[in-house]
Amino acid sequence: MSAASPAGKRLVVIPMKDPSRAKTRLGTALDANARAALALALFNATVTHLRAALDLLPEGQVEIAVVTSSPLISRLVQAMGLQLIAETPAETGADGLSAALETAAGWAAARGYAALCILPGDLAAPEPADLARLLSHDLSGGQAVLCPASDLGTNALLVPLPCPFRFRYGVKSAVAHRQAAEAAGLCPVMLPLDSLRADVDTVEDLGHLLAQQPQMLMREGAR
Repeated sequence: MSAASPAGKRLVVIPMKDPSRAKTRLGTALDANARAALALALFNATVTHLRAALDLLPEGQVEIAVVTSSPLISRLVQAMGLQLIAETPAETGADGLSAALETAAGWAAARGYAALCILPGDLAAPEPADLARLLSHDLSGGQAVLCPASDLGTNALLVPLPCPFRFRYGVKSAVAHRQAAEAAGLCPVMLPLDSLRADVDTVEDLGHLLAQQPQMLMREGAR
């Protein structure tokens, strides 16, 4: 595994909406309280896996931030000792995720980070070794790294800063991000890491998660 770039630190940013608005596609399987609890459990698990990944990398080379407009998530992030990036009200519309991440990219670039890794907070079971492999990927030569989801969404994106293209989250966003990176003169690398392919968006995803981790809905008191 190659070390993170010595040219500067990297920032991992996790976008998080308020748990009360999370996982609406699971409404046929879980009530609002259970959906909120699941979102929090997945977020906490993601942070735990990320911290384990950072233990595999040179100390101080990668830091963790969360971009959110949620007072609840903001308090949790501060209690965890993570960096907090505030969303603006304009970033809560149809293109809110991409807009929030544009804010995060600008925030990170302004503070001298050399690269940004975007990681969703609802991955089913990210392995620290896979996360460390992604976070340590060499970006020299103008590379950008994408980890596609099973449905061709973007389950992780690593870009140099300042990022020369706009984020395009949505249906088949891995394809859109690859095209945007190429158009901006970068060399996109598709890195299909097994443990980063599955997130929890649909009832089918939830069934797979609970088959492997039946305790997940109990971690934050979901029922």
